[in-house]
Formats: sequence, C-alpha cells, structure tokens
Amino acid sequence: MAYDPELADRVRAIVCAAADVEEKRMMGSLAFLVNGRIAVGVSGDEAFFPVGGGAALDIALSRGAHRMQMSGGRTAPFAALTDPNDDTLADWIAEAVARAQG
Repeated sequence: MAYDPELADRVRAIVCAAADVEEKRMMGSLAFLVNGRIAVGVSGDEAFFPVGGGAALDIALSRGAHRMQMSGGRTAPFAALTDPNDDTLADWIAEAVARAQG
C-alpha cells in the first residue's frame, strides 16, 4: 500500500525538528529512523509506531491507537493512528523519538 504524501510531510516536519532522521521506503511505506531504529512510519493514511507487544501495545491501544494491519491480514506490534490531528501526532512522535534514542 502506498503512503499518503501529505501525512508523510506532516510527520517529516515534526520528526525532523526533534532528531537527526533517516528516511527509508519499506514495502510501500515510508519509515523515519532515529539511531537506525524506526521511530515512526507512514503507510496509507496511517502513522504507525513500533511499540512492542504486550503491555506497551495495550497502553497504546488504550490511548486511541489501533493495531496496525499488515498485508495479508497479519498484525505487527505497531500502534497506528488514522488521520491524527497535529497535536496528537506531535505527542506520539515525541514519545517515539525518545524510544528510538533510548
């Protein structure tokens, strides 16, 4: 699935202001890497965040995210936000960058 270039621009503006970032296209998505780790990505109209599984994913889901669906219906330990507003996106990206820098 291709990524939404407008959402990618919004993510880029926030994440690049917070850290030294490398962009990589991966399987139709666009990933933003900090210290070689995916901090945030864009796939379709969703921003996704690797949060790991278990309690961390449960917390992300309780904050309004949903579990990212991969092609073929598979799931991954990524929280995803569909069409987030700028404030929500900035909050999630700040946490994602901190995790990646950790």
